[in-house]
Amino acid sequence: MANRSLKGIQAVFAVIAAAFLPSQTSAAEVPEAWAWKHRLIVVFAPHVEDTDLIAQRSEFARYQKGFEERHLILLEVVSEAVNTSIGPDLNVSGPDLRDYARKTGEHFEIMLFGKDTGIKLRSAKPVSANEVFALIDQMPMRRDEMRRQEN
Repeated sequence: MANRSLKGIQAVFAVIAAAFLPSQTSAAEVPEAWAWKHRLIVVFAPHVEDTDLIAQRSEFARYQKGFEERHLILLEVVSEAVNTSIGPDLNVSGPDLRDYARKTGEHFEIMLFGKDTGIKLRSAKPVSANEVFALIDQMPMRRDEMRRQEN
């Protein structure tokens, strides 16, 4: 009887906590947070002092306008924490992003996801903003965007 009461109390607390805690997407829902609206760059790093993370952050910081033009969101996932560096906050968790990206290990990695949520670039080393922009600018959807911007 006491065990049933304890389970009932735990269930009540779980419902209350779910009502008051900010909701985040699950790994299965991660692409829904940006699909067909944004492109996503995710930088994974083991710690905030990671030299590749610092170099990548420095490289991208100079190109905010290019990110905006290409509907790019820049997320940094350091351990379990997610920081939106450029663009709107997606309210996704680090573990869910790791699961979605099939990211294993705690080493530096950068990934570019298209608006279709597919992986377009994956690198174990920092990449230049110009390299990312050139890749995106070759995509059919981006070419359509550029044509519409000209009109």
